[in-house]
Amino acid sequence: MTVTSAMPNLYTADLERALAFYRDLLGGIPTFRTPEHGTPVHVELRLGDVIIALSSRDAVPAQGLPAPTAGHPMELVVGCDSTDDAVTALRAAGTTILVEPYRHRSGHRRAYVTDPDGNWIALVSR
Repeated sequence: MTVTSAMPNLYTADLERALAFYRDLLGGIPTFRTPEHGTPVHVELRLGDVIIALSSRDAVPAQGLPAPTAGHPMELVVGCDSTDDAVTALRAAGTTILVEPYRHRSGHRRAYVTDPDGNWIALVSR
């Protein structure tokens, strides 16, 4: 078996709010939406070189899965040109800052914020 791609799928309690965060604050470009018109239950966005998905928590049980709950089973790492500038802009927009920018042991700048559902996002710059 050869894996040809991977896409993080974040479950959200409020898809429109999460979409606004990833699209408007992080600059994500929507690439797919279902349904195409009306209230979406699933949206995919390009963030840099990666496609991420946002899915409504309410739509998950229809797939035969248990209802997801908030938690922190993963982090989404987002590369940016300036961690410090990103944190400043996100703070001004009301985003929760978990960890202020710092110099990571690997040499890059890193900070942690949350999306509207409390998912952890690492902001990383060189």
